[in-house]
Amino acid sequence: IKYRLFSFVSPSLHFSSLSPAIFFQGGGKSLAVDFRPPRSGKEVGPYYDAALNAVHMTLANLTAYFPSIDTNFSVKLSGFAWHQGWNDGCDAQMTAEYEFNLANLIRDLRVDFDAPNLPVSIGVSGMAGYSPGRRTDIVNAQFAVANRTKYPEFAGNVASVETRNYLREPKPHSPSDFDYHWNNNAESLWLVGEAMGKAMVEMVLREERRDARGTAAFS
Repeated sequence: IKYRLFSFVSPSLHFSSLSPAIFFQGGGKSLAVDFRPPRSGKEVGPYYDAALNAVHMTLANLTAYFPSIDTNFSVKLSGFAWHQGWNDGCDAQMTAEYEFNLANLIRDLRVDFDAPNLPVSIGVSGMAGYSPGRRTDIVNAQFAVANRTKYPEFAGNVASVETRNYLREPKPHSPSDFDYHWNNNAESLWLVGEAMGKAMVEMVLREERRDARGTAAFS
């Protein structure tokens, strides 16, 4: 039996209905500082290390979390999902280096997880809608890393999904007016998770089909 696990950084709900997931959430955190990956230079973000440790600890203790699990099982970390960006968009310098840091985050996570082609699903930071300015700059940076011409190494294994059309009106139409939390609108969060999950499933299935063809070629 193979259990597929995804490490996921997001409040979205629907993603986890598609497969077991390891969630790591840190509200009010930036990629430039808190999740800063090693190859971006400067000090590695404490939440980068904390996320890695959380995933490794979970994988090492699966039987503690799932006592009834078949002991004859294998585990594959099949994907990483990322939905973040608000805090970086609050600062001009963080916004300017977001694409650089996000590309490095993907590269470093693949090394640390020993998964060279680990699929990555990015839900763009669309909670400000289509408003111009730094919020749109963050979204553009998130779309850029999935551009196969600009980043050939990510072709077919990094997907950025549009989310801005999932924004709903604030109070009284939503539970709050906290735009950085999608106004706490459950529909918005559900749709973001669904879009990210579908993109992930598509990448994982594509990888499995490719692996199957490779195995057949050498059998």
